[in-house]
Amino acid sequence: MPIYQVDAFTDKPYNGNPTAVVLDADDLTQKQKQNFAREINLSVSTFVSKSDKANFKVEFYSPRMEMNISGHGTIATFWVLAKLGLIKPETDITRFTQESKEGIHEIEIFWKEEQLEKVMMVQKKPIFTKTNVSKKELADILGIRSDKIISKEKLPVTIASTGNPKLLIPIANKEMTDALVPKFDALERLCRRLKITGVHLYTFDTYLEGTNCYTRHFAPLVGVPENPVSGMANAALGAFLVKQEFFPAGRLIIEQGESLLRPGKVEVEIETKNKKITTLKIGGKSKIIFKLTLEEEM
Repeated sequence: MPIYQVDAFTDKPYNGNPTAVVLDADDLTQKQKQNFAREINLSVSTFVSKSDKANFKVEFYSPRMEMNISGHGTIATFWVLAKLGLIKPETDITRFTQESKEGIHEIEIFWKEEQLEKVMMVQKKPIFTKTNVSKKELADILGIRSDKIISKEKLPVTIASTGNPKLLIPIANKEMTDALVPKFDALERLCRRLKITGVHLYTFDTYLEGTNCYTRHFAPLVGVPENPVSGMANAALGAFLVKQEFFPAGRLIIEQGESLLRPGKVEVEIETKNKKITTLKIGGKSKIIFKLTLEEEM
């Protein structure tokens, strides 16, 4: 049973979001998958098997539970499939489908002179929901002053989802974003109350030139105190910022992971028509770090 550890959303080893990818997982039970995810203790482990609905079936597990979908898990999985030759460069862009608990997603594999360039995941239509959570409550949970949450009429604190609902919170600058230490028990209670999988902080104050936002993501409800580089949360954020006309439609680059010394970049592609989002994709590069061998049965 081939098992790989992959860093998603980076082309440098030991950066980005580490992900375990388990191939040929058809015969594994749910308990075995959960045991493995808990043992390896990464934010997401993926399990690839055959599908009668799509090209591949992929299941996603955090250390605590099975998840419906994972953006970085998807990118890492299809990077491995392409690198191992299970997906061939028949054209400059090859398209495949993935079955998950969330449904069917289209995946695009980009090649340059038959070399793997990047993997993109087509997102579902984003959904935005208003929330009445006060700045005071959020500031107390995040351990910062309420004036460091820079929400306003055009930039409200919002629940956004392309599959996994997140609470988007704008923060004044990257120093404050990196310095804050959440109260995780209170944060988990907030996630339960709002029925969200995580809280996504963002600032327009970035580390790198040419990037649009810097973010941090906390998901204690699913057993991930902080996620190094998030796929679907940044998809939801990019869609929200285009909807609010902070950026034009096109290509956004969102950076994340500096707080954990695992920097990475997420490419977000957005197309609109009559100011409505028609296409939303996220993706980027990945790096295979090592292949694992199990000494014991799962």
